[in-house]
Amino acid sequence: MNQYKEDVEIDLVRLFKYLLSKSKMLLLIGIVFGLAGLSYKYYDVELSGRSFADEPNLVSYEKNIKQPNGTFRSEKQKASFNQYQAEMERREKNNEVQASLASYEKANISSEIKVLENELKDQQKYMENSVLLNSDKVCFEAVHYYLASEKGVKNSIKLQPVIKNKYVPAVPPVQPSKKAKSEDKSDAEVIQLEDKDSALISFARTLLYTDKFKNEFASALGLPEDTSDKLIEELVTLNKIDDISFSISLKATSRDDVYKLQKVLAQYDTELTAFLKNEYDINSNEISFAKVKSSYVDTLREKETQKVNSLLIRIENKKEELNEVPMEIEPISSVDLNKLKLKKYAIFAFGGLAVGLFLALGAFTCVYLFDGRLHDPENLMFEDLKTLACVHDSSYSNANADEIQKLNESVEVLCKDKHSITVVSTLSESEIVNVTSVIKDALVANGISDFNIVKPQNMKSISAADALILAEKIDRSKLDDVIGEIVQIKNIKKDILGIVFA
Repeated sequence: MNQYKEDVEIDLVRLFKYLLSKSKMLLLIGIVFGLAGLSYKYYDVELSGRSFADEPNLVSYEKNIKQPNGTFRSEKQKASFNQYQAEMERREKNNEVQASLASYEKANISSEIKVLENELKDQQKYMENSVLLNSDKVCFEAVHYYLASEKGVKNSIKLQPVIKNKYVPAVPPVQPSKKAKSEDKSDAEVIQLEDKDSALISFARTLLYTDKFKNEFASALGLPEDTSDKLIEELVTLNKIDDISFSISLKATSRDDVYKLQKVLAQYDTELTAFLKNEYDINSNEISFAKVKSSYVDTLREKETQKVNSLLIRIENKKEELNEVPMEIEPISSVDLNKLKLKKYAIFAFGGLAVGLFLALGAFTCVYLFDGRLHDPENLMFEDLKTLACVHDSSYSNANADEIQKLNESVEVLCKDKHSITVVSTLSESEIVNVTSVIKDALVANGISDFNIVKPQNMKSISAADALILAEKIDRSKLDDVIGEIVQIKNIKKDILGIVFA
């Protein structure tokens, strides 16, 4: 018994072929389990009475979770279909609000850009048409001083009374809630508030730059009627001295042009006196007439150029601000409930199929390993036992014609000079007919007619035979029975020509 291999190794290739031979059965079992899984889920979704849309962990989506440090972390959330729909509706409304706020902010910034662009356009137009900036001639300036003395009579003209060195501009009453804030203003803001024009100065300035006098000043210099206000203010400038006195500076590129401006200024003096005759006595004098220093024009040119550059920078900053308007848009997606159902059906169907295949594969593997049958000729390792042929006509391996020819020739050679041959097998004759017919034909060719097929228990026939041939079938014969058969025959000292595997 110790002459044969006791530990039988698993042939994975043969096991795989064996499982392939059971492919139809495996597929059938998998389909049965798949249908069972599909039926279970269909009942759970359609017939159980529960709402499939409320089933938890049905849909997954990304959600931004705010961390304690203020940052956001994306986290996957699982929810039911209804919860998912509610979340998407909330996101859609939030996105609409965000888009509306962003649109409003962009509109404001665009409006500011438009204002700045118009201001830049006016500034550039002013610099192109400026009398002083574009002249290479020596400019002249005449300065007229005005002083107002208050009269005692006050009529219905609504002008703020002016008391020299005691005038306080009218300021709207400050609410208590805002008073504290006003106390926090810087000294510069307080000074700026105190420097506001008095009613007298404000009226004088307004009258000077009415369309009537601006057109008069422009006409005196031969300028077009649509001359910009700033170009006129460059030539005719009112400077406040205090609440009851101011000066008006007239500039031009020639003395004659300054005289022309003075003629218009004389009309202005007449109308100013006429308007304020019941309130103030207005006295005016020319206090200087001189050339304008070239440094003044250079300084003015540099100042106006800086305004252009400042406007360009502000416009670019606003455009960048426009492009960087924050808009926290949350992603929105849609899910079809019917598709979710089909997905669940598919998961359970394929899951059942996989489980069925797994169980079936496990079962057939166990059958292959533990059924005790002969699956490979190498399981029998007797030193003096020859393998005449291995036809491999099994459920997972087809017969080989070369092996059949080999069997035929082996029997003819080995049985030469023999008179009686007995084939011994643990199987019935019908199971090994594919090899016994070949052996019988080979014996007939040698003139041997005494041929029997017996089981191992028939020791009388075995003992009477001249030689023995063992015939077993792959995946049909029991391994232990075949080993016992061989050992028993060896014990009675009978000549075994070899073994044939069907």
